[in-house]
Amino acid sequence: MNTTSNMMSNYSSTFDTTLKNKGFALLDKMFKEHGWYITKNEMDWICYTRPEHETEYFEIKITKDKVFISSPVKNTAYQYSTTFKDYFSASEYLESRFYDYIC
Repeated sequence: MNTTSNMMSNYSSTFDTTLKNKGFALLDKMFKEHGWYITKNEMDWICYTRPEHETEYFEIKITKDKVFISSPVKNTAYQYSTTFKDYFSASEYLESRFYDYIC
């Protein structure tokens, strides 16, 4: 592989916006439909923000037995964090917080 091909390969993997953890595919669609983009895309760590508001973010961290959620508190510089035991509960909560935040 030549240098240009190698650089293009690194570029496409760095900016691949296909969600790696398919357990949150519906949330991924919701964020993208509202103009938010993914800044961290790992199996155990997902983060979304929006252009020109990078300090406002929604974050999901997954461990063996918990799902950690962090969401911005509207009209403040603070984040609220909580944990769940399963993907479904975490997804339902994050969807609700997201719509509360953007409305």
